[in-house]
Amino acid sequence: MPVRRDALYFPGLVPTKFSSVEDFLRTNDYARRRIEVADEVLGYSLLDSYAEAEVYDWEVYESGFMALTLALADWALDHVEINPVLCGGQSFGAINAAVFSGSLSYVDGLELVRSSAKVEIEYFEAQPEPLGCLFFYRLNSRQVDELVDAFRSDGHDVEVSIYLDDAVHAVSGTLADLELLEKRVREAGGYPFYTMNRSEHCASVRPLRDRLETEVYDRVTWRSPKWPMLSDVTGELLSDPEEIKQDLLDGWVTPVHWSTVVEGMRTARTEHAHIIGPRNMFARITNNALPTDVITPKKVADHEAAATANRVPR
Repeated sequence: MPVRRDALYFPGLVPTKFSSVEDFLRTNDYARRRIEVADEVLGYSLLDSYAEAEVYDWEVYESGFMALTLALADWALDHVEINPVLCGGQSFGAINAAVFSGSLSYVDGLELVRSSAKVEIEYFEAQPEPLGCLFFYRLNSRQVDELVDAFRSDGHDVEVSIYLDDAVHAVSGTLADLELLEKRVREAGGYPFYTMNRSEHCASVRPLRDRLETEVYDRVTWRSPKWPMLSDVTGELLSDPEEIKQDLLDGWVTPVHWSTVVEGMRTARTEHAHIIGPRNMFARITNNALPTDVITPKKVADHEAAATANRVPR
């Protein structure tokens, strides 16, 4: 029987309440092993800090998200029938994919997160005006492009950062411009749901991308991955360590197009996608293109509950 060709895919950093993942992080053996290493690298209790962190506490929140996601992936390889032919991630998820594929060690991944957060905070605090990224849905891509083009024609410096599908988008710019844009999004029938306190995936942060390369990414060790890495920038499969490093950096200045990821999976003849993360919003998108399942704390809990129920007492 032919072996199915699977993709391991790590979504971007989605705001998630600690209470919804706390049980998994505190009780699951895979999570405890990841947390233990993180505590040693970071020099403090990641769980205690993660429990109190806001999404804007970048070092803690991103480190916690990495430990959580990698633990879910560890569990999946041992408990789910998976034959990976590629590994990829969207936005911050690409860093998790680099670690899980072996292109970065877990320790280097944590060091990269910590060092990057310091550079990013310094960069954004030094900007003459506060920058951000507005996320919204209920407008299609054509409407978003027309809205942004009209806004730019009025003298506002905004850029589309994310085309997650034809309904979920994000636009980067100054917080002042995004406040005005949010009003226009609502008037057009869109629904804004989140504003991040930094811009990303846009040409205007090229200086930050270049600083991260020399001050952070050049100071960790990059290796060939166990599975080819799917670029969310070009849709290509990457195996060369330097190409992977440059691709992650270029994600800072390149808008995310979910269609690029899907086409990359199709080109690689992927037959099934496994989306690994605390929430399952990405499964809805991928499932339109190929069969998809999610690896979440709930899936782990349901699996373990079923195993306990089916265990025959001695």
